[in-house]
Amino acid sequence: MGYIWLPPSKNYVPLWEGKMLEKITLENGLVLEIWNYSRKLAGDRWLVGFLAQIGVEPSKEDFSGEKYYKVFLEKTDGKVYYRYRKERTFVSEELVWEIFKNIKENFLKAAIPYLSHPEFKERLIKHEVKLFEQKVDWEISVQMKDEEEKKWEEEFKNREFI
Repeated sequence: MGYIWLPPSKNYVPLWEGKMLEKITLENGLVLEIWNYSRKLAGDRWLVGFLAQIGVEPSKEDFSGEKYYKVFLEKTDGKVYYRYRKERTFVSEELVWEIFKNIKENFLKAAIPYLSHPEFKERLIKHEVKLFEQKVDWEISVQMKDEEEKKWEEEFKNREFI
């Protein structure tokens, strides 16, 4: 998988600059950010990059344990995100803005009712927290297996087998 552009945060600096073009406050109180991270690729050819995102801060109670919440705060900027991205590559320079506008209009037309749903925030938090906890459990499992492997290698390194 290639590089995925994300907006700058306290833990992340993107490889190239993007620009937040718009903030849309939805009926449910959430704020949808529209980002343009388009850039020149070669000659007059461009990558048109569109990102729509909503950031939501989960509370400690949204996690199944305090240890998960602490790890979450250490590894992230304290938010879970809904993100939708769309890219078009090798677009001629004169069509960049028109294609970006098309992507944005189509996204807004299709997604605003979904993103504005009163339960969207709770569902997003529940889903993303579950995924985060599964990832933490997986990382701990891998770490424990690596430690066990090192222990066995140390124990058996000088033994001869017939």
